[in-house]
Amino acid sequence: MPHKRILYRRELEALVCLAMLDRYLFIRLLKGHLALTLVLASVIWLVQALDLFDKTLSAGASPLMTLGISLLILPRVITFTLGPALLITVLSQMVRLLQDYEYFALAAAGLSPLRILRPIALLAVLTMLLQGALAFYLSPIAMKNMKLRTESTGTQLALGDLQAGAFKDVAKNMTIYTSGRDDQGQWLDIMIYDTTTPNQPTLYSAKKGTIVSTAEQSFFELQQGTQQITNGDGQRTWVHFSRYLVPLKASPTSIKAHHDLNRNHMMIHQLLDPAAYGVTNVSRITRMQARGLELIANLWAPFVFTLISFAVVTAGGLNRHGYGRRIMMAVTLAIVFQIGIIALSAQAVELGQAWLIFLWPIAFFATLCGVIMVQTNPALLSAGNPIRRDGPIT
Repeated sequence: MPHKRILYRRELEALVCLAMLDRYLFIRLLKGHLALTLVLASVIWLVQALDLFDKTLSAGASPLMTLGISLLILPRVITFTLGPALLITVLSQMVRLLQDYEYFALAAAGLSPLRILRPIALLAVLTMLLQGALAFYLSPIAMKNMKLRTESTGTQLALGDLQAGAFKDVAKNMTIYTSGRDDQGQWLDIMIYDTTTPNQPTLYSAKKGTIVSTAEQSFFELQQGTQQITNGDGQRTWVHFSRYLVPLKASPTSIKAHHDLNRNHMMIHQLLDPAAYGVTNVSRITRMQARGLELIANLWAPFVFTLISFAVVTAGGLNRHGYGRRIMMAVTLAIVFQIGIIALSAQAVELGQAWLIFLWPIAFFATLCGVIMVQTNPALLSAGNPIRRDGPIT
């Protein structure tokens, strides 16, 4: 009985130690992944938002409105940074395990390198769930909301991009020319060509102009100018004015139709069956369905990226050399995986065989699992990859 109690106690202590090891590795991986995702997403978001900041602030929009619109980019940015961030996180943590001799300690304690995959796999599952929620629903909703909000003030954003001496399409049926701005911020030597009514185009010319906004409408206030109206018979009429308000903002109801939205604004069920949501163009339907299959296949990315990182590190055995080559190999394999997903998604839609999109990730996943099983086999490691130590273990 005393021997059995001692045995049970040792088994319990071993289970507790393994649980603490899993917790330690998972927390370290989670912190690294969150930090790296935040950094990558912030950099990409800032690059994309800077142009929006410049246009909206130049057009007179409030900083709060500008920030609110720009934050709608974040879900899409995070969607595409979760996978690469996980790849880099697992690579860096595996390299750290080698540099800190922790990998050697685990091997000396009789633990298989596959044991490290447990917390990595858990993090991959959480990443997959978050990526799916973002890509399938949250990101399209945010991008659609951004489109509606920017189009409701779209002319103001385009006005912020006006350049002296150049014609600019600030709206679907409106082109503006200006020679520049004065010290008070007023546009000078303005010419506006309005084709809202195709058979009766209107040409405005004025010496000065400013933007006037209300809660529901925005206007270009022209000063000291002329309005030229062309009727259906081609006859022209000139009207001189000292002050005239040209409406700029389109009606919000005109931008809510599904055919005005692209594939980045549609949720997964809409992408897979766009014809049911008002899309009739065959080429657009093909692109949208390919996009939907690509998003579904990309759910494999967290698992594939973690296996790539683990495989390239363990491929050298207990070896603390060649980190640069391993990292370059991991990045190359990840790029090849993504290119294959994009190429196969288009082919699957064209051939009408949606199942083809899953061949590539399954083949990649199976190959990586085979490589890892071979590299972590103790017999093969001892025969082909003897332990190399560069110094005493402390």
